[in-house]
Amino acid sequence: MEIEKRTFRRIAADHSIRILEPDGTTFPAIAVDVSLTGMQVLCDGPTMSRITPHGVQTNAGHGIRIHVQMTLADFGKGNSRLGLYGRVVGVRQHGDDEYRLGIQFTDFEPGTYSTLENYIDSHL
Repeated sequence: MEIEKRTFRRIAADHSIRILEPDGTTFPAIAVDVSLTGMQVLCDGPTMSRITPHGVQTNAGHGIRIHVQMTLADFGKGNSRLGLYGRVVGVRQHGDDEYRLGIQFTDFEPGTYSTLENYIDSHL
């Protein structure tokens, strides 16, 4: 029997996101699921390498920080822009050039947490 580690339910997503680097440059990826405490990001090999030099060996102990912005296109209730800060807690390879990064949130831009909470509630 597998024990569920997550406290909050994740909902399936298919949202384009922008990953922001400290110097202000951005690059795209896709959020495939999201909860109040984290998200799973889908990206290709070059993007994964840009985020973490540890590849599939990446774990929470590496301290890889990430800043993500996304717009919830299917959410018409007020502000639909989210700004999320987190750390990469794992990377799994899915196919030749497809990687899924587990992100645990560490902080939120102002207004993001309540917007995310409302979004998740509306999709449960």
